[in-house]
Amino acid sequence: MIVEFLGGCNEIGREAFLIKDLKNVLLEFGVKLQPEIELPIMPSVTLDSIIVTHAHLDHCGMVPLIYKTQTPRLYVTPPTLDLMNLLLEDYIKVAKLTRGFSEYNHRDIEKMNKNAKVFPYNHKIKLKKMSACFYDASHIPGSASIFIEGSKKIMYTGDINTVETKLLDYKNIKYPKIDCLITESTYSNREHPDRKKEEKKFIEKIKEYENGLVLLPCFAIGRAQEILLILEEYGIKGEIYLDGMAQKAADLILYHKKYIKNPHLLKKILRKIKFVRTKRQRDKIVREGGIVVSTSGMLNGGPAVYYLKKIRNNKNACVLLTGFQAEGTPGEKLLRTNYFENEETKFKVNLEVKKFDFSAHAGKDELFDLIKRISPKKVICVHGENTKKFSREIRNNLNIETIAPRIGDNIEI
Repeated sequence: MIVEFLGGCNEIGREAFLIKDLKNVLLEFGVKLQPEIELPIMPSVTLDSIIVTHAHLDHCGMVPLIYKTQTPRLYVTPPTLDLMNLLLEDYIKVAKLTRGFSEYNHRDIEKMNKNAKVFPYNHKIKLKKMSACFYDASHIPGSASIFIEGSKKIMYTGDINTVETKLLDYKNIKYPKIDCLITESTYSNREHPDRKKEEKKFIEKIKEYENGLVLLPCFAIGRAQEILLILEEYGIKGEIYLDGMAQKAADLILYHKKYIKNPHLLKKILRKIKFVRTKRQRDKIVREGGIVVSTSGMLNGGPAVYYLKKIRNNKNACVLLTGFQAEGTPGEKLLRTNYFENEETKFKVNLEVKKFDFSAHAGKDELFDLIKRISPKKVICVHGENTKKFSREIRNNLNIETIAPRIGDNIEI
């Protein structure tokens, strides 16, 4: 068994790993969005199948491109397929607006869907001479780690979170014995703050602005719903609004209710809050205040940017960023400089801007615990900007053979 690394090495974005064994199986085919669009290397072989761990674009954003030239079977969990379609259609729209073209079109997405097969967690997927199985990764609804058995046994963590959140409940899974673990390394260089303490600080800050406007830029899938659940648990009063793609994502997540911890509570919250769909509604919120949960999480676009522009000189307003801000994104620049800047505009933001850590990725200690529990013979570190250092630390502390591959590397398992 050989794994060819087509992307996602010592970086976050464009994940793509080709398993060349009894069959050709592609794990992920994503896109890197920041600081500019970067694609993985196209596979040079005929693919038998593609397996995608979850619906984030860095893992699935270029899957339809494969269907321009071939038609492999696609394997995903049920929520992942629906959420992928939501994000891929949006990718086409945004790409055409910002760059004038998209790498694929709606017909390519249709071809992808025709070749898709959905499987729940813990069910054997037959790949003719090989097999696979999804395990709950608790990153976003429907996210999975993948076990693949061919001439060797390997596991790919996908993006994984081993800490319980309001939306998802990680279970101590009994993983099969494997030869090699391919692990994400997003936060291999640091720990996350205590979740409960972070929630309390977040709620205290919101209460400081209870007579004003609190803008909560969120990722559409997972984070927006998590934030709504936090607001509900802590009994936050006042009007709460949901804007942008998070609305459709919430509907899809509720449709696949078996994949979240407390669907009844999420349903109750979605009945209580107000959905924003028009400019007129947004302008009314700007005048009257409230709590606005809106895409996008890094302020790359979406209604959050509209609100920010309108409230930028309002001392009765604040912006609380709820997730990772990639270097070079408008959200990261805003935190660093108090200026909002994108390709179209730049303006000073004269209000409080804070970031809270509600990460859906395992921290350093959690990654080490996971590796110890799985106990592989070999570990390959991907999906992170410190993979070489992490690889050395695993080798030194756990006495396991480790590799931090480069794009284009072929590694024999």
